[in-house]
Amino acid sequence: MSIKIPIANTNNVMARNFVKQMASDGFLPVIALEAFVEGGRTYQAYQRGGFDEARERITEEFSGAVFWLGGVTGLNWLFEKLGQKLLKLPNVTVDTASDSVRKPLENYLNSETLKNGDRILEKTMARFKFVKVISSVLIANAFIGFVLPKINQAITRSYHKNKPQTEQPQNYVPMINRPSIGAFVKDDTEDKNNKKDISFGLNLLSIANKFENDRNYKLLAVDAGTASGRAYSARNNDERIEILFRDLGSIYFYMFNMANMNRWLNKIEQNGIGTRLDPVSADFATEYMQSYLEDKNPQKTVHFEDFEKEMLGKNQELPDNLKSKFTGKDVKIMSLEDFKAELKNIVPESELKSFEEIADKMSKLQPQIKGISILTEAQAKDVLNGGHINNPEFLKEFFKNRFGDKFMDKYKYVAQNDLDAVKKELLDYVKSIIETAKKTSSGEVTSKLLKKATNNNLKINALNWGAGFVTSALFLSTIIPKLQYKITQWRTGSNEFPGTAQFREENKKIVA
Repeated sequence: MSIKIPIANTNNVMARNFVKQMASDGFLPVIALEAFVEGGRTYQAYQRGGFDEARERITEEFSGAVFWLGGVTGLNWLFEKLGQKLLKLPNVTVDTASDSVRKPLENYLNSETLKNGDRILEKTMARFKFVKVISSVLIANAFIGFVLPKINQAITRSYHKNKPQTEQPQNYVPMINRPSIGAFVKDDTEDKNNKKDISFGLNLLSIANKFENDRNYKLLAVDAGTASGRAYSARNNDERIEILFRDLGSIYFYMFNMANMNRWLNKIEQNGIGTRLDPVSADFATEYMQSYLEDKNPQKTVHFEDFEKEMLGKNQELPDNLKSKFTGKDVKIMSLEDFKAELKNIVPESELKSFEEIADKMSKLQPQIKGISILTEAQAKDVLNGGHINNPEFLKEFFKNRFGDKFMDKYKYVAQNDLDAVKKELLDYVKSIIETAKKTSSGEVTSKLLKKATNNNLKINALNWGAGFVTSALFLSTIIPKLQYKITQWRTGSNEFPGTAQFREENKKIVA
């Protein structure tokens, strides 16, 4: 039975697409958090240090966020264009990561006609990509960690020069009268004594790709430089300790807390399963299953046993003799032609052509490698098992909803493990519908049941990711700033802003 396959629509209903993006590993969740962080930290700063600290905080947070979120990406793009022009590198952006299924750089090098062009170009690209991403990270770090703090401090000095402080200072113990915190004091000799030779026996292309395409690598690289740079630029040890506590303590809640909370909640809700299909993909799959019901019978219902059989297929493992012929370090693969040759020994001759056609379509879910079409072990299993959710034409549109066209582009990289993980989420979603139908008195999968399933998916995704977002926003905007202030108050006996301690000391001398 042929089912009408929906067309991928990544601009799905706004609510679904918003929840999908918030659940992604992109920048939207961090940008949304940043809005709360800037407001909350500026308010907390004003409560303690008045205009001086509030002005410094909003300047630092807003300017730093621009470079933190977009600095590495923007500089990467700029250097890429310069490399294309000056070093005659590809005019297309070629991803440098690879696995057994997708090898963008090899595909590009294979298309080169220059003598020894592949070997020379690969070496050039490896060095360029590595230098490019390191330069991007260092420039972003330099601005946030060194340039911006100095600008901020200069503005505060200028303000106090033109409008000297006149109020009596509170009981703030000046830095000079307290023990030095050696771990945070600038010491040029320590850097010289600790220099070590750095081994470059790493895969430069792999490292470069992480910094080019992985959000967490970009942000963590900038975080490391930002925290150390801001600490180095601090005006005294009290401010230095506050900065390190705030910046290092914020990393988890910016980048990891939402995903972790979502996984924990999913495990509680789904008997140990930590992942859940995103709302846009769930709606797409549900539309596909609705079409199945419409084609099945006019009543748009089907018993769960028939639904399970026709949706999931045979659900059998590959024969051992076929499985042993797949090769690959990370993902097991086989050439399409070799798989077709093996099919002759597995399926009846009367069905051979049909299986070969499905295999052809399945092989188009990833680009060829050096002109050779391949299948993964999981795809071969889908070909033999059949089932509507294993239909390659459906999977093509399904993956587009999640990854766009990138997963089929020969010069782009999407990890096959990521595609397989999304397919597993789809399988779990369909199984949850089957389990729900089993519990009904009729045992029927109905149009109403499918609609309820996709709506529940949206609600639970929004709830789980929302819980993580609220927790992160609370810690970043309020709890961490309050704790950083408490540390200073505990150490100094004063709840004053350490950054303006110098001006309070000068005012104290004037008053005296």
